[in-house]
Amino acid sequence: MKKRASEQAVPVGPMLKDFLASRPAFSANPIGDWSELVGEQVARYTRPKSLKKKILVIAAHDSVWKHHLEQYKEILAEKINGKRAEKMVEEIVIRVCEIPESAPVLNPAYKSLEKIKAKKAGVRRKAKTPVRKLTPEEQQLLKELSDPDLREIGARLLKRIPLDG
Repeated sequence: MKKRASEQAVPVGPMLKDFLASRPAFSANPIGDWSELVGEQVARYTRPKSLKKKILVIAAHDSVWKHHLEQYKEILAEKINGKRAEKMVEEIVIRVCEIPESAPVLNPAYKSLEKIKAKKAGVRRKAKTPVRKLTPEEQQLLKELSDPDLREIGARLLKRIPLDG
């Protein structure tokens, strides 16, 4: 089945990338803004470290902040999962360790999403008309031309013109 000239191929890569970017589960940080979830003060001393197999690992500055988050695990999990059909976080693990300056990329598949690029749609070229042999009359006409460049151009053009019959 031939495509019409008005139909154009839609690049799937960018369309898929836009679709996935609009879904929070596919974003670099699927749980959302950490400071909005826990508050500014708690966010200064804690950071999400990883999210794998529905287990969220949180880094806490010291045992006091670890204890504070331990008390609010269930509430935090409910906030993260929100109104989602499928739970994103089923377990929260809090560890006392050094707090990274910025939030890490929690979704390792996000790096693959960044690699999706648009493929250029191929430009269809018009099929060339078949080349034919010149008739004796055409050859004679070309011989009568004095300019060699004009003879060459004329020969190329005449070879592309289909003969009737």
